[in-house]
Amino acid sequence: MMAGTIDASLIDNLGLAQKKQQRVANNEMGEDAFLKLIITQLENQDPLKPMENAEFLSQLAQFKSVTGIDDLKTSVDNMATALQSNQALQASSMVGRWVMVPSEDGFLWDQAGMAGSVEVPTSSSHVLVTIADKFGQPVHQIDLGPQSKGSVDFQWDGVDQNGVTHSPGQYKVSAMANISGEFEAIETMAIVPVESVVMTKTGADLTVNAAGVGKIKLSDIKEIM
Repeated sequence: MMAGTIDASLIDNLGLAQKKQQRVANNEMGEDAFLKLIITQLENQDPLKPMENAEFLSQLAQFKSVTGIDDLKTSVDNMATALQSNQALQASSMVGRWVMVPSEDGFLWDQAGMAGSVEVPTSSSHVLVTIADKFGQPVHQIDLGPQSKGSVDFQWDGVDQNGVTHSPGQYKVSAMANISGEFEAIETMAIVPVESVVMTKTGADLTVNAAGVGKIKLSDIKEIM
């Protein structure tokens, strides 16, 4: 065997030939295979031309890096699982509580009526909220008048301008604000009760089921009443 070369039979004896196919499939080298390859290089190097220290240290550093990354990934995955469990526990305390969430839907309750808010982006001379039925037909308007920048609450007891009482249920809510002489659509929020917490896979946003508006990301909840 020529000095400085690696005998193919040694690789076969180490089982690296069989592991090569596995590495190709997995696109990675196992820790045992990596260490055996390093040992083989040391045993078969030319005594007159030993492996450069820098090259050897570089290979060891690669091995340490790969091992460290795997350990780090495991630690991060464990931490993510723990954090999600903690989030779920905290979110469960919101069941039965009322929350404010971004939504174009509003729910008219039999006793509580409808409550929500609008987000005024800048001072407006006139803010108008329109409530429509499931067919998109307006049934009531709420004139909030001039408003400064910020969140503005509104309520509706289900009685329209003509004195007609509308049935409880889901309605569409939209809002416009007069800004610099022109009306612009602005964001609406619904105030609804949380019915349940939805468990999701690790890394995904935790969600809650809010009555009248469906699933809402925990991160989208603006306020807990």
